[in-house]
Amino acid sequence: MLLVLDNCEHLIQGCAELIESLLRSSPGLRILATSREPLRVSGEVTWSVPPLALPVELGGPLQDIETDEAVRLFVDRARAAQSTIALSDAKIGAVLEICRRLDGIPLAIELAATRVSSLSVVQIAADLDDRFRLLSIAPRTAPARQRTLRATVE
Repeated sequence: MLLVLDNCEHLIQGCAELIESLLRSSPGLRILATSREPLRVSGEVTWSVPPLALPVELGGPLQDIETDEAVRLFVDRARAAQSTIALSDAKIGAVLEICRRLDGIPLAIELAATRVSSLSVVQIAADLDDRFRLLSIAPRTAPARQRTLRATVE
């Protein structure tokens, strides 16, 4: 059996205690836990998740660049936020700038992509100088720590 625990950092002590108890009582159990810091439980193996891959060079048609992880995430989330959005080859420079300036960080890219319902990708790229203000709207159902970039950093 595999048990997945996500965002353990907010209840790190309780999660660590729960995991140790479960592993002691269930020898066949495997646990995948996500956290920004190690749980420091016996047998723990940690993997650092790097930022998403960014395009090596600017330019090129949208269909070629969409294979890059960061760009693909932005495009997917932008289309989910506004299904009628037309991301053309002419706008790809702004999309690349957004992904690069956000350092390939998935949550930041997702927050930026949701803004396409009210701003163009060119406006989003231009407004990244004040990224904490720009990236402050997320679904109301998201945990408070994931609603703004500032909350995530804090």
